[in-house]
Amino acid sequence: MKNKSSKIRFKLLPFLFIALIIFAFGMPKYSLVGKWTIYNSDGTSIGEYVDLKADNTYTVTLPDGTIGERGSYLFKDPVFSIKNIKDVCGKDYWGKYKLTFVGADSIHFALIEDSCSARRMDIVGYNPGLRRVKVK
Repeated sequence: MKNKSSKIRFKLLPFLFIALIIFAFGMPKYSLVGKWTIYNSDGTSIGEYVDLKADNTYTVTLPDGTIGERGSYLFKDPVFSIKNIKDVCGKDYWGKYKLTFVGADSIHFALIEDSCSARRMDIVGYNPGLRRVKVK
């Protein structure tokens, strides 16, 4: 009897080891920090960039190089909240969006709650997603 239980434990050991590795590393969490843009269907950038910084601020740079917008963001997976510095829709007003990572280099936004129509159109109207700018 002892011999049989030893064989069973020996067979279970590799499966337990693999399960431990899977749970130890889990699914990768991607970072929002970095430079993002919208790409045309031909693979070229539209020239507008969103720089999401580690201090939870963001800057939008327009194609002519000027700053189009600045503000703050918060991300508590999957909710992405954003607030503009300019009084676009009311002071200290946050909008909420569901953010989904598509691999490590793309993100997609879906509206949760944002009564600011100008910001809502920018985020989900014209560009429902962003792709990370590859650093060369």
